[in-house]
Amino acid sequence: MIKFFLFIKKIHFLLLFILLESLAIHYYANSTSYTKVKLVTASNYVVGGIYSQIAGLNSYFHLRRENQALARELAELRNRMDGIRIPLSAADSAALATGDSSVIFNGGVRQYEYFSAKVVNNSITRQENYIALNRGADDGLMPDMALVSDGGIVGYVLGCSDHFAVCMSVLNRNFKTSGRIKGTDYFGSVFWDGSSYEHVTLSEVPKYAPLQVGDTIVTTDYSTIFPPDVLIGTVESFSLHNATFYNVKVKLHSNIAALGNVLAVKYLDAGERNALEESVTNPSIY
Repeated sequence: MIKFFLFIKKIHFLLLFILLESLAIHYYANSTSYTKVKLVTASNYVVGGIYSQIAGLNSYFHLRRENQALARELAELRNRMDGIRIPLSAADSAALATGDSSVIFNGGVRQYEYFSAKVVNNSITRQENYIALNRGADDGLMPDMALVSDGGIVGYVLGCSDHFAVCMSVLNRNFKTSGRIKGTDYFGSVFWDGSSYEHVTLSEVPKYAPLQVGDTIVTTDYSTIFPPDVLIGTVESFSLHNATFYNVKVKLHSNIAALGNVLAVKYLDAGERNALEESVTNPSIY
C-alpha cells in the first residue's frame, strides 16, 4: 500500500495535468453548439479511419476464401456457357431466338465440365515438375483432365486419390500438346525444353505460316485433353529449322510459378473419341 501511495506521489503532477486537460476539453466541447459539431466530426473521422483499417485487415485475411468462392463461381459459369454453344436441335435454336432461356441450361450439348481446385504443391525447378491439387475423385476429378488458370494452360491430371490429385505441369519434359497460331490453321507441337519456367517451344510450324512476334498461340481441336482455343502464350521469337519449319519460343500466358486457384476441365466425349481413334489405329494427338 505504501508503494502505491509513493507511486501516486511520484506521478501526481502528470495525473493533475491529465485531470485539468480533461476538464478543459469538456468545458470547451460544451461551450457552444459549433464546438460540439466540430468535435463530433473530428471524432467520427478518427473512428472511421480506425474502422476502415480494421475492415481492410479483415478483407485481406478473407482473400483466400473469396478467391476460392470466385473460382467455384467461374467453374459454374463455364459449365453454363459451354451448354450455350451447341443447341440440341433446330427447335432449341428457335427457342433461343424467341428468348426461351431454359434451353441454355437444360437443352445444350455440353462438351466440357469445369471443376474448381486449389494448388497445394507446385514445383518449377526440376526437369519433371508436378502440381498437387486439393480435389480428387470424390470431387469429380479423374486422369487426363486439363488444368487451366486465368485462361491459360497449366497441365493435366495424372492420377487422383479420394481428395487429392497429382498433375503433370506444362513445365515437364514429358508434357506435350498441340498448338495453333490464332486466326490461322497452322499448328505444331508444344513442349517444354527445360530451360525457362516462363517459356515453351512450338515446333514443326510450316515455313509458309504467317508467323510474327507477338502472335497468340492457342490449343487445337486435335487434343482430347485441352479444349480448343485456350491460350498457351505469345510468340517471343522464332527461327527456321532445316529450311522447312519454324521452331517458336512462346512466352506462357499463365504464371506457373504463382499458381493459386485453377480449373480442371473434363472433356465429356473423350472416351468415345479415344475408342474410335484406337479402333482405326489412329492414335490421339495430345
